[in-house]
Amino acid sequence: MSAWSSPPSPGVDARPDAKELERLLLEDVTVQLDRWRSECVGRPDKERQRLLLLALEREQIVAVAYREEAVAGRVAALDIGHDARDLLRQTLIWIWKDEQLHAEYLRGELLRAPGLMSKVVVYGRQLQGALSGWTSATANLSDSRTTPFRTGAAGVLVAVAGLTGQVPPVLRDELRYQTFHRYCELNVALEASAELAYRRLVELSDDPVQRQTIDRIREDEARHIDAFRLLAAALTEDDRLSDPGSLDRLVAELAAVSVWFVPAGLRPAIAQTDATHPQGPADLRPRSFGSRQRVAVGDGRDKADKESVLVDCLDRAGLGERAAGVESVAIRASFMLGYDRRDRSNVNDPELVELLARYLRKKGVSDVAVLEAPTVYGNHYAHRSVAEVAAYFGFDSPEYRIVDISQDLRPFTYDRGFVQRAISGSWLDAELRIVMPKLRTAPTDFAHLSMNTLEGGNGRIDYTVYAGRSIDYRSATMMLLDVAPPDFSVIDGWAPVADGPFGVMGCDRPADVRVVYAGADALSVDEVVLGDLGVGDPRRAPIVRLAHHWFGLAPATVEVDGRRPDLGHQLRGAHASLPIRALGLLSDPVYVYFSGAGRVFVPALDISAFPPLRPIGPALRSFQRATQRVFGIRAPASTPDAGSHVVRP
Repeated sequence: MSAWSSPPSPGVDARPDAKELERLLLEDVTVQLDRWRSECVGRPDKERQRLLLLALEREQIVAVAYREEAVAGRVAALDIGHDARDLLRQTLIWIWKDEQLHAEYLRGELLRAPGLMSKVVVYGRQLQGALSGWTSATANLSDSRTTPFRTGAAGVLVAVAGLTGQVPPVLRDELRYQTFHRYCELNVALEASAELAYRRLVELSDDPVQRQTIDRIREDEARHIDAFRLLAAALTEDDRLSDPGSLDRLVAELAAVSVWFVPAGLRPAIAQTDATHPQGPADLRPRSFGSRQRVAVGDGRDKADKESVLVDCLDRAGLGERAAGVESVAIRASFMLGYDRRDRSNVNDPELVELLARYLRKKGVSDVAVLEAPTVYGNHYAHRSVAEVAAYFGFDSPEYRIVDISQDLRPFTYDRGFVQRAISGSWLDAELRIVMPKLRTAPTDFAHLSMNTLEGGNGRIDYTVYAGRSIDYRSATMMLLDVAPPDFSVIDGWAPVADGPFGVMGCDRPADVRVVYAGADALSVDEVVLGDLGVGDPRRAPIVRLAHHWFGLAPATVEVDGRRPDLGHQLRGAHASLPIRALGLLSDPVYVYFSGAGRVFVPALDISAFPPLRPIGPALRSFQRATQRVFGIRAPASTPDAGSHVVRP
């Protein structure tokens, strides 16, 4: 196995140089493309299908091979200095994020084809790509001296792939542990071959929207070529900086390709933009997301403390100053996952929303809009419009107006990411944007907080959740955060608070917690709440980790003003134990692939208010009732602290 895992010895390496390697791999791809072109004359759909499947497999390979866990250790071992390592790491992470977006889009396009077998083929190619990605990452980046069994297994797989003709000889010889310099040269060639294939796919795309998206992917691949080429040039054959004083130049050169390749801490040196939005903000206001500003915490003993706790917390967090001179405010609330008046644990307290709006009015704000987006429940149950659900739960205060985001979308072009082509006009135009999640536990992100609540702000939620999606909801949320981030966050943690592994959907035993968090930086607010839940590293929550990756942020300590509650012992969410955490992690793929687009796994809706749009058979009804009982996603037998909520007829 050492042949696959030992660095080449100087003077005996007969492998081609970087230019020859690129030429040979491009030649191999050209031969394949020409063969398919000849075989599919007069059948462009067949050729396009082959290319899409090839692209999916290839994107899945690199989405796995470039993942943070695969490259972080190798980059950390480079003797090039802290800043240079951070630069390489951010460049590789952003390329990885690009490739994940590409794979998600391609899978969604392919799954549109009817028939079970076509879907089996798609998932089979994706699985094959994931296995190949693990193999290539292990072969290239793992040293057999520290991981003998893993590198040995990868070596066997590479040998088998070579014998069966699945890997060209020139590439097979490269799949071994080698210098990081050579690894970058290899990826220049691989990205160039991918870009060549996408050129042909652009030519074959007969749908203008698909053609535009594929061409955008092709442009991403071209940027990846440039980035890997710059990294290779910056490193010597023995993985040191070719010029120790060249870091500033490398930063500038990478930024010229894409500022997203540069960590936030290095961006001010090369662009007069803030650290989290390299392309320049959508408006001129100071940008608070990722700024690590102070977070205020307030807690109360009973419902009588509600207004005083909220107002004091908002004052200490500086909302009064931010609202000065502002005329329009958009509050992104969370009540559309509500399912029964008897369980208010997963919806905002209407009184708190009204108190927030009244606070803003007193500061001179003339227009307060409360925004929400329809959920998948509306696909299966009647009367689930934003206006109807708002009225059902008592969101009808004269202090604000309700806005249905689905009726408020306008065309919008995003600098990063793709597929999403709209944004809430009220959110974008507001002089002050506030996100106000209801504190509740969640299976994968530990808690449903500020960033989760922004879901749906730039398109239909159900288009970003299920297997046929073209983009995942977390990436869609990052796109929104990039151009129109919240200016302030208020966490509504006033009893009842949804608890348990699936608190985001409802809770039959809600927690008697009365706490409010507030701050100008929604990311910091979310991280403080996760810390109070007992999550030591907030980046364990996938959406927080993605925000760090997307905006090039480093971990930071956040100042907290107020007594921090021990939520870790008060809530029984996905953080509570390893079995519950495992259940939460398993729930995500189960819901995405086996929920019948949200029809199978639902809470016990108040069917007198929200009747099913079509009959529910006895088998499905029995399954729903069983899961509702087991996971506690049904209304409690009694409503604790009901007097703390405003219920209007």
